[in-house]
Amino acid sequence: MRTLGNILLLSLVCSLPFFSAKADDSKKFKVSPTGRALFDAAAYLPQDDDFKPGVAVPDVRLGAKATFGDFEARADVSYRFGKLYPADIYLQWNINDKSFLKGGFFVHQFGLQSATGASDKISMEEPIAQTAFGENRLLGAMYVYRNKAIHFAGSLYAQSDAMTKHANELGRTGVGALARFAWHPMTESGNIFQIGTSALIQTAAFNGDTGNPVSVFKAQFPTKVSDVNCISASVDHVKSIFKISPEVLWSKGRVAAEGQFYYLNTARKDGLGSFDGLGCYVMTRVLLNRGAKYSYSPWTGYLAIPSAKSLELVAGYSYADLNDSGVGIFGGKANSASLTFNYYIHKYVTWRVNYSYTNRPEAPGLPARHANIFQTRIQFLF
Repeated sequence: MRTLGNILLLSLVCSLPFFSAKADDSKKFKVSPTGRALFDAAAYLPQDDDFKPGVAVPDVRLGAKATFGDFEARADVSYRFGKLYPADIYLQWNINDKSFLKGGFFVHQFGLQSATGASDKISMEEPIAQTAFGENRLLGAMYVYRNKAIHFAGSLYAQSDAMTKHANELGRTGVGALARFAWHPMTESGNIFQIGTSALIQTAAFNGDTGNPVSVFKAQFPTKVSDVNCISASVDHVKSIFKISPEVLWSKGRVAAEGQFYYLNTARKDGLGSFDGLGCYVMTRVLLNRGAKYSYSPWTGYLAIPSAKSLELVAGYSYADLNDSGVGIFGGKANSASLTFNYYIHKYVTWRVNYSYTNRPEAPGLPARHANIFQTRIQFLF
């Protein structure tokens, strides 16, 4: 099954340049620069050796995007705290007005939170449940189809380390598949409803030790100025990973609400019991401008970014549990509530002000901890 997954994945990714070569040579080739910069400031209560007030530039990204007929390509590099990382690197074939195929290194669709990049998180930082159970960028291929009633995204991928390490360093390359299906009977501006689910199944991810592959599920406290671990579960002898995440999205006029539930099952070999985790988040948002309405973005299956000059207030709650007493793994559980003000100053500039309270109760080997976080961000994006 692993060999078949690799063959399918390579076939999809390698087929994209073939389709590009068949494009009409008369179509214009266009290249435009891309980039973003985030400027953060934060203060904390209580303050201690981990939570220190200060300022940071958590991400600076530069790249380019090219379009050619029905094809587009993008390559970005991210600079974070003194290190360079690959960001979005992909080639996309826009098949028609209802579907596209994308191959490369990018965030694959796994629920509502995966529909937007880090710079477009309405709660400034993504919910802790998404951090613990969602997916980051993966090397693979994704097909997206949408019409008036449904939204579908399906992917085949390799473990994310395949982007930065050779196959012989990994020992074996983990592979997986995920799919997102959503029904959206109402998508007109100011009247939106969507319900759906995402599911993922993958082999173990390897990092040199093929006999005892280990997967780590974790979430930091929701701030970038200080880097503090909140919950973290290290699961050994992994055989396979399964995740499922139902979602719901609703909007009426200038009010909207969304939510996701997450369930994780990590099967283990050598007779060890499987590890289970769960989480959820809910967010309510309102545009403060009189007469404003939320609109729908069909390709992402999510609400579109509000227009320039929009003022928005977002209240959210998230919960994540990485404790499984049945197998003796205690990664901790956490509750987090937040209130965020977003001012979309310009098409390219957004200002966010955020307060969050995150609490981690005591667990075996893990002390109780909480933090009041006050932070703000100026974001430049093009």
